[in-house]
Amino acid sequence: MFPPQLILAERKDDFCANLQLCCDHYRSVSEVCRRLKINRQQFNRYLAGTAFPSRHNYKLISDFFGLEPEHLFMPSSAFAASFKPRTMVEAEPASRRWDDLRRAVLGLPQLAEYQGFYFKYFYTYLGGHRIKRELVHWYGSEGMLVSSVKQRYLGEDEGADASSAFITYRGIVGSVGDRLINIDYHRGTGREVSTMFLYPRGRKSRRMNGLTVSVSHGPARAIAAARVVMDFIGTEIDRRVALSGLGSYDLDDASVPATIKRAVLNDLDPGETLFAARHR
Repeated sequence: MFPPQLILAERKDDFCANLQLCCDHYRSVSEVCRRLKINRQQFNRYLAGTAFPSRHNYKLISDFFGLEPEHLFMPSSAFAASFKPRTMVEAEPASRRWDDLRRAVLGLPQLAEYQGFYFKYFYTYLGGHRIKRELVHWYGSEGMLVSSVKQRYLGEDEGADASSAFITYRGIVGSVGDRLINIDYHRGTGREVSTMFLYPRGRKSRRMNGLTVSVSHGPARAIAAARVVMDFIGTEIDRRVALSGLGSYDLDDASVPATIKRAVLNDLDPGETLFAARHR
């Protein structure tokens, strides 16, 4: 039964403190409101004690946090001592989370302008001061933007077919806010995965800078991050010519533009404590 008005008035401070404690076990109050389908402004009034939930909303809130109706009006010290995150209802099923993630990250219509071919530049994970160039193709498939990556086989990947001159990765491309994310996996073994985050600037900019995180091809399987540049080369290209230009290059090689060499340099500016992409 919903508490009578007398209890509401006497225990207002306890109610506010207890409700806030429940919310603290979630990422944000906004997330709680979204799951409860209660207006955020209205819920803020509950937290501030300027309004109390209706009978319907009170039951929603109690059920959501796995509480009996009277629990939110317990003395706050007693409530804090007895309340555990495990008393809350279970989160959404994993399948629901995946569906939400797909809606948030994937989608071809808003990413169609990024279709085409790119040269991808970054320092090779094998060590040494050499810049690697790969060929990336982003194209639409089944309502998604997907990726195909070709890199020249240099003998460092024991999972690759040595009879082939190139290694192929497949993946998907999506957007997170105003950033692009690309996840690729090794087509042959399926054991190697890399992730790339980019600063998109629309087709007006032919280049996108960002960071790539991957596992090295070497026996140590080192996890490494590197600055990366995606250089747009067109929607229709001569693939044979493009593939012939793949490989790793010395820093003084004139075939790699100087602006790209500076953008992929893996150094820290004075005062920097995080390894960040250069998007200037």
